[in-house]
Amino acid sequence: MVAVAALTMSLASLVYAQNTVNIYSWTDKPHYEPGEKGVLHLVIRNDRADADLIIDNITIMYPWFAYTGEKWEGNDTIVLEKVLPKNGGQHSESIEFNIPNDGRITNAYSSTMQIKLMVAVDKYPYEYTNYASIYVKTTPIYMSLENINEIVTLFTIQIVLVIVCTIIIAATIFLSARRPQVTWRHEEKVE
Repeated sequence: MVAVAALTMSLASLVYAQNTVNIYSWTDKPHYEPGEKGVLHLVIRNDRADADLIIDNITIMYPWFAYTGEKWEGNDTIVLEKVLPKNGGQHSESIEFNIPNDGRITNAYSSTMQIKLMVAVDKYPYEYTNYASIYVKTTPIYMSLENINEIVTLFTIQIVLVIVCTIIIAATIFLSARRPQVTWRHEEKVE
């Protein structure tokens, strides 16, 4: 019973792995500067064995996708009615983009960002998603210390106080160790 269930699941996963749409993507350059233009190359391949697919649209969301107060910027939607034949039919696109030179592209932790690619088709599961890496040179974040003179003054005062306290403690220990010992005199007896 368990063997039959395992065999069924492995065959189902094999069929599902073959019945998919693969999205391949790459950029024309290995890295970009802010303000630079680039090209995203895209290949969509129908590896499904069961049906021809019609691509309704391709949506591309760049990492700088944002609402700028007037409109949404940083995405592209390509509307087309392209038929992808089953068993390897493919469609290619080359999409130009501009890297913004404002703060939307800044990433303090890494220069690697992801472009999200979504392909809408006419049959279930209706949408296939993939990601493409893009490398953008970002400006490092610099630290600035304000009122550094006041910080230096506070450290100087702290050092002077530590030295004065150390001298006082050392003098107290020294003087307590050298204090003459008190001896009691015997009183003379009066007869």
